[in-house]
Amino acid sequence: MQNKKPHVRKLMILLILTLFIGTASWRIYNAQQQASLAIDPLAVTTVAVRETPKANTLKLTGTVEGLTSANISSRLAGKIHQILVEDGQAISQGAILMTLDTVELGNAERIAQNNVRQTEANYNTAQVDYQRYYNLYGKNAVTKQQLESVQTRMITSRIEVDNAYANLNNAQKQIADGSIVSPVTGVVANKAVTIGQVVSPGTTLLTVEQIDQVYVVVNIEQKDIATAKLGATVTVVVDSYPGQSFTGTVTVINPVAGNESRMFRVKIKVDNSEQLLKPGMFAKATLTAGEPQSVLAIPRNAMMSQKGLHYVYVAEMGQAKKILVETGELIGDLIEVKAGLKVGMAVVIDNLDKIKDGDALLREGSIDR
Repeated sequence: MQNKKPHVRKLMILLILTLFIGTASWRIYNAQQQASLAIDPLAVTTVAVRETPKANTLKLTGTVEGLTSANISSRLAGKIHQILVEDGQAISQGAILMTLDTVELGNAERIAQNNVRQTEANYNTAQVDYQRYYNLYGKNAVTKQQLESVQTRMITSRIEVDNAYANLNNAQKQIADGSIVSPVTGVVANKAVTIGQVVSPGTTLLTVEQIDQVYVVVNIEQKDIATAKLGATVTVVVDSYPGQSFTGTVTVINPVAGNESRMFRVKIKVDNSEQLLKPGMFAKATLTAGEPQSVLAIPRNAMMSQKGLHYVYVAEMGQAKKILVETGELIGDLIEVKAGLKVGMAVVIDNLDKIKDGDALLREGSIDR
């Protein structure tokens, strides 16, 4: 009996401790429940996650280029005498852009003209001599060898006349090339020359951009190239004109992908009669890729972001549940949701700055979108 008393005493102490801990835990739990009941639920409005049609488009980025970009250079080495245009000036095809100093060329032309006169005089003399010897040969007054010699001199004089005219034409052509003209109608750009500057043949002096129509040049990946078809309509926007769009047409598709990028270069022709689009501008192009798709979407104002992550609050069983989502494109005032939500979920759209995960919610309204 004495050996059993310590064992009973231990059991009694253990039982008392168990009762004490259980009572304390119950009181704490009861206090938490009372505190929870004392907090009023937050009134919110929800919107059901639903499917909505989304345009099946291919969005591309590119650069505006002139329909024709002509690099203007001189055919001759020489000194710039006049510059008749400035950057941004509209010009017509054939307009003189600048001239070279042609004094030496003019002297060369006069020498060529004098050479023409001299060779023509020699040829005329040779013709007269040949006719005279021809008549004498008919009277047996000269030998056949003498006649042939005079005839050869006359032919040689004729060749010299032709050569003199060729030299004259070259001299006149060089003088004409001293006036540098535009091969296209467009706008002057990138003028990089001054009066008195000595230029070399082939050096670009300025460019003339034909911009009454322009190309928006984009690069399309191999997986999307089937979407681009000649004649397809494309919508183009640029940051310079917010809210304004331009309509273009696919006109050029490079049949060979780039060696490094493995992307296909595509040109979209856009009417630019008001010359709003300038070569070098960054542009965004939207190409219709097929029939509209059905996607999940929620109002944009339901979306919250933190440290690069996007999340929403969903009302479930009277409580707020924070859910991370993967977003897609904007569709008007909606935003596409690629992952995280299902059709029918009630997404909270107001009082978002007051909600924490697990808060009690009172749905005062539900908007059916």
